[in-house]
Amino acid sequence: MYLVDYHVHTKRCRHAGGRDREYIECAIGKGLRELGFADHVPRFYEPDKPGKVSERGMAWCDLDEYIGAVAGYRKEYRGEIVIKLGLELDFVPGWERETERIVRDYPWDYVIGSVHFFPEWNYGYIAREQEHGPEEIYPLYFRRVAEAGESGFFNILGHVDLPKRSFPRLAPETMAALHRELAVRLGKAGAVIELNTYGMRGSKLGDVGLYPDRELLVLCRREGVRVTLGSDAHRPRDVAADFDRATALLTECGFDEIMTFEKRQVRPVAWRE
Repeated sequence: MYLVDYHVHTKRCRHAGGRDREYIECAIGKGLRELGFADHVPRFYEPDKPGKVSERGMAWCDLDEYIGAVAGYRKEYRGEIVIKLGLELDFVPGWERETERIVRDYPWDYVIGSVHFFPEWNYGYIAREQEHGPEEIYPLYFRRVAEAGESGFFNILGHVDLPKRSFPRLAPETMAALHRELAVRLGKAGAVIELNTYGMRGSKLGDVGLYPDRELLVLCRREGVRVTLGSDAHRPRDVAADFDRATALLTECGFDEIMTFEKRQVRPVAWRE
């Protein structure tokens, strides 16, 4: 099989552990064809008032070192595995100019656009939100993911139904309507989403399943939304974690191809070969 893991963090982001080479060796051991590092962007946004702020990114002084390190691994491991340079970049309305600069000025193979917070509420991680309930969070989250897809900044959209990590899903008919609207907008935007396995091991609610839910993935398939794979690994042993469930879901939903990226150009591959 031709499998990739495009969502792997390093200790530079300040909430992951392990050495870079441990991630690479784990990927080789699991038979991956490509490994993409996608560490969190240094925080370029600043709230206009005091409040909760996420500190989930690299320091600016680490960015050049990160890029250089990944370039070195690409050469060192040539012939064993393909190494890609990615970035997980927060989508923050009001900071489009800074977002464009970060996307444009560095040699990324791909950029993952993720929603981690709502700046109109605060800049703290959405999974820890306590002042707003799921009936407010899910509609706004899906709208913001759609806006990220429509922005044109990103190659991949990350964990597109992240709120289920901490909040119960809404009534089935409500979720279905929200899923349909999101899938339609992402299809029109020509988006690629990741099938992200972190929900099976990174939730306070236990195993909440893959991001996205099967129901949303089916709708995305119907609307022409494409997919790639990511573990959201924060520890070396989590590289390609639960990819057996991910590939089973790809098969079930009729995805014969996954998207790969190089220099921000997309290329589909038949993952089953």
